[in-house]
Amino acid sequence: MEKIIMAMEEKEIKVVGMHCPSCVNAVQLSLTDVDGIEDAKADLDSGITKITLDADKVSENDIKEAVEEAGFNVE
Repeated sequence: MEKIIMAMEEKEIKVVGMHCPSCVNAVQLSLTDVDGIEDAKADLDSGITKITLDADKVSENDIKEAVEEAGFNVE
């Protein structure tokens, strides 16, 4: 059986417009729904979201679209 090795990496983005815990949840859920994003942790105070992703599957545009779908913007 062949082992699949994913090129997991961490990325930080600045999300603009989050103002409550529900906003944080919306951003995290939208990002983790993207195929290739394993985890997303948004910080309400700083606006920084840390994403664990497979760099071979996820583009900058995929991330931006997921954040916008949740109703926010990437700075």
